[in-house]
Amino acid sequence: MATLLIAAPILLSLTLLISGLAKLGARQGTEDAMTSLRIPLRSFHPSVASVLPVVEIVLALAVWIPFVPLQVMASVVIALLMVTYLVIIARALSWEETVECSCFGTLASPTVSRTTLVRNIVLSMLGVLGVIAAGSGLMTHILVRQPLGLMGLGTVLILAVLVTALAIGGTTPQADETAPAADGSHDARSAGGAPAHTQFRDSDDVDGLPEEDELLDYERDRIPAGVLQRSDGSLMTLRQLASHRAALLVFVSEGCGPCERVLDQMPRWIEDLSPLLQVKAVLSRPVDQLRERTTGRVGEHALHDVQFSAREALGGRGAPSAVLLGADGLLAGGPVSGGSTVIEFVDEIWEQLQQAQAEGELPVAEG
Repeated sequence: MATLLIAAPILLSLTLLISGLAKLGARQGTEDAMTSLRIPLRSFHPSVASVLPVVEIVLALAVWIPFVPLQVMASVVIALLMVTYLVIIARALSWEETVECSCFGTLASPTVSRTTLVRNIVLSMLGVLGVIAAGSGLMTHILVRQPLGLMGLGTVLILAVLVTALAIGGTTPQADETAPAADGSHDARSAGGAPAHTQFRDSDDVDGLPEEDELLDYERDRIPAGVLQRSDGSLMTLRQLASHRAALLVFVSEGCGPCERVLDQMPRWIEDLSPLLQVKAVLSRPVDQLRERTTGRVGEHALHDVQFSAREALGGRGAPSAVLLGADGLLAGGPVSGGSTVIEFVDEIWEQLQQAQAEGELPVAEG
């Protein structure tokens, strides 16, 4: 029993230490996870995302200071943190859509599932055992009287965790059909293997878009035969959508953290880009079922991607993602994936359009 009691705080300390270190370099991912998990008081998310990893690291170390009152306090806080994570995960599993989180940093599988729930139940139980170990004075006793034994047990547990991790394999997140892709900075490429970003040059026309021999970096493929649904229920193909005017498609799913960041930018993009090209928010659910907050940001510029046919046809890797369709029937940019990457992609398009207007290659929109 003593071995089990002392193993609990060791495992919890390892978990918190790894989690805190993983979160230190991924503050935006933590914010996105809080948004995906619908944590209230969104304005405080950035502050929590900055403080949380430090708190986890401090707790992981403080619990081993040989002073019983301090150990008890730290153990109670750890147990409460584990229970809080458990409640949040259990709540997320009650929703229809799949949710991603980074409760323990970027090293853990991001998709919330029953396995995630079981993991958090085990951690909560370990939290309770940790409180008992601290309150009984066992941790202080072993730290002072049997430090070598504690080090030996800790080493065995670490090796067991490493062997288990190697046996199971990595947890590299994959874009799920309904789950948002992790907001990464990977080199997103088009379906044809070309770099994602389009370079608008002096002779480019937004509606016609540049000729193939003028593109140095981007291999332009034909627009695939994906289908989108309008708010009235009627269907149209991607080629029909862009048949007369270039179209920027931004694929998002309600509730996912990176997607919410992208949706926050939609009003600005619609206002700035609409005079020059179509801007459409493409969502995974019918337009008439969207939340009021989503409708308020995208207005009449929302489309439904039926069974993800359009995103799959374009080679998108989850949501958020974006692609630019040319009015000449060819892809003009993307697809790109990830919240930050999508925002950079659209901002780059806007900057290049502004440059083309300044150089007289495009008409200046009348305000």
